[in-house]
Amino acid sequence: MRLRSHASAAVAATLFAFSAFAADPKVEVQTEVVLAQEKGNSLEPAELSKMQAALKPKKAYGTLKRLSSVRLTLTAKPVPVTLPSGSNGELSLIHVKDNVATVRLKVGAIDSTLKLGGEGSLYQHAGAYQGGDLWVVLSRPK
Repeated sequence: MRLRSHASAAVAATLFAFSAFAADPKVEVQTEVVLAQEKGNSLEPAELSKMQAALKPKKAYGTLKRLSSVRLTLTAKPVPVTLPSGSNGELSLIHVKDNVATVRLKVGAIDSTLKLGGEGSLYQHAGAYQGGDLWVVLSRPK
């Protein structure tokens, strides 16, 4: 009997550890840093035309240039986002519900909570840089 109770306790402990691990939500995001400038007429790469159109009601940017692109796995623990301006940001996952991830982005004094679904991209201003603006772009990897 005593052996069985130890085995049962070990199985229960393993199941508890697995369920706690499985309950910790994760989400994959494509994270890009883009430099946007009003002057010029250039998109590097051309697919930034969607971003240009989305931002046009706020500000008409003529030039958009992707400075970096990285795929990140977000959890509740903050993940660093490096910006060329010397500022460092952090991304973390708050929760996932109905395939919509609620993420937190901190860059300097900016502290935003954003909702990222399965389609489209989110654009968060991340400060001035080289006569333009830095933007962090979040989307779900394809």
